[in-house]
Amino acid sequence: MKRAIFLAKKAPNPSPNPKVGAVVLRNGKIVGEGFHEKAGEPHAEILALRQAGKRANGSELFVTLEPCHHLGRTPPCSREILAAGIKKVWIGMRDPNPKARGGIEFLQKNGIEVEVGILESECRELNQIWLKNISKKIPFVTLKLAVDEQSSTLPPAGKKWITNEKSRREVMKMRRNFDAIAVGVGTILADNPRLTVRGLKITKQPTRIIFDPNQRMPRSAGVLNDGGKTIVISRKEFPNFNLRKILQNLFKKGICSIFLEGGEFTARKFLEADLVDQVLIFQKNARGVPRVCGRKLALKKVGEFDEDVLFEAKLRKY
Repeated sequence: MKRAIFLAKKAPNPSPNPKVGAVVLRNGKIVGEGFHEKAGEPHAEILALRQAGKRANGSELFVTLEPCHHLGRTPPCSREILAAGIKKVWIGMRDPNPKARGGIEFLQKNGIEVEVGILESECRELNQIWLKNISKKIPFVTLKLAVDEQSSTLPPAGKKWITNEKSRREVMKMRRNFDAIAVGVGTILADNPRLTVRGLKITKQPTRIIFDPNQRMPRSAGVLNDGGKTIVISRKEFPNFNLRKILQNLFKKGICSIFLEGGEFTARKFLEADLVDQVLIFQKNARGVPRVCGRKLALKKVGEFDEDVLFEAKLRKY
């Protein structure tokens, strides 16, 4: 199951689908494995079974999520598992989606032994974005900030960034995991950022979301003129600018996850509205735990990039 979880993490963002990894084991040896890369592509179980071929007959299958039992963009995995002759299936967690679940009962009724709950907490952690989408019908929001020794988000005079190049490279990797990158209009006016993933392999660029209540963004802004997809949100569409309703509307448009960057003003508004699920803070020359918009959060050190330290806080779990 650890190998299946490792494989699942290889897909940065299969939105709106979950991350899933699968391994076929025969006589203690891996004979097939796979992971679901993006919506519309084969599921992890199918790829693992294809790689195993005839060796799947009489083997065991490890999969991080209950095999689907519905006809969507791809055929039901449960029936493919039965047809392949798998004798036992080890499952990380049940599928909470009522449209897809039922694979466990189908396999059991057809004589296949099933064990559920293998490394379940790790499998749930793998799919926090998807689990929130299923249960709350709203995007998962990760707030990312860069701060100096005094927890200020303002770069030094004459400088564009607080953090170093290694930290900025890590941010590029993080951006790949989200459907959208969001900032307030103040960030656009101050930096005219591109808000793209650069230097890494991706299937598509995240959508850019600009919160611009009073329509201050100039038409010359780079995010409006590079051919990428940008959504500008103003009071014209949302007169009272209710952030929760805005996120619900974005979810209906297919935005399942948001990487919230930019300055302290927008970060504070999202925190006040209780819309942040995860906080990531890069601090330069960290001495202790930084504050987040004046707040003390349960931040943990999770990485170092030369003189920069990365802290994380998980504000809720799904």
